[in-house]
Amino acid sequence: MTRAPDTVAVVCEDQRWTYREVNQRANQLARLLLQTGAGPEHRIALALPRSAHTITAILAVLKTGAAYVPLDPDYPQERLTHLLTDSDPTALITTTDIAPTLPTPSNTHATPHILLDHPHTTT
Repeated sequence: MTRAPDTVAVVCEDQRWTYREVNQRANQLARLLLQTGAGPEHRIALALPRSAHTITAILAVLKTGAAYVPLDPDYPQERLTHLLTDSDPTALITTTDIAPTLPTPSNTHATPHILLDHPHTTT
């Protein structure tokens, strides 16, 4: 990346991001994650469709030192509930169209949702 920051790093459908853009997006999200308490020994849930945003979200989580827990939005509700309850994530990264479909486990704390299509919004 440091040798050719303007080289295309991610291509997904009509999106083409350079290494510089991926890094900037990941850094911005990592800062937001750190504000929610992410760091070593923490888990961040990712409920995202396959996209360029998924790559930057994974990179952002790793930059904080946390681990990511992938959640397929198409999983049955019972499976998603189990994964969220078991992992007890510090935050959940998703989008505005997926967030309402996700379960809220009753025996866990209120997990903040970071909406990638509104990156400065947490719910």
